[in-house]
Amino acid sequence: MKITITLNYSQLCVINTLMAHLDTITIESQPRNFKSIVSICLELRETLLQKAIKTRNNAKDFKLKLPYYKADALWSYLEQFYIFFEMGIYEENIRGMIVRDLHQKLL
Repeated sequence: MKITITLNYSQLCVINTLMAHLDTITIESQPRNFKSIVSICLELRETLLQKAIKTRNNAKDFKLKLPYYKADALWSYLEQFYIFFEMGIYEENIRGMIVRDLHQKLL
């Protein structure tokens, strides 16, 4: 099952910025239930960085199709790890919009 979310380039950049925290996380130090989320999100981060490179000059919205488990891991990461993020108001609004959109589609 695939989950489709609609993003624009600036929203994708916000997600990539929020996921940059994954570069500093060591999987071994995480509790068991977070290890899978972090591992899946590391794979997803590579995909999103490549997507950002491909769409950097595109002003249009695009659809991002994710397998259910990756969409669920992204939702979990954005929902549970947000206390570690240093965000402004814009980034917090984008994070909230994506979390709500994913939550609705994952039900």
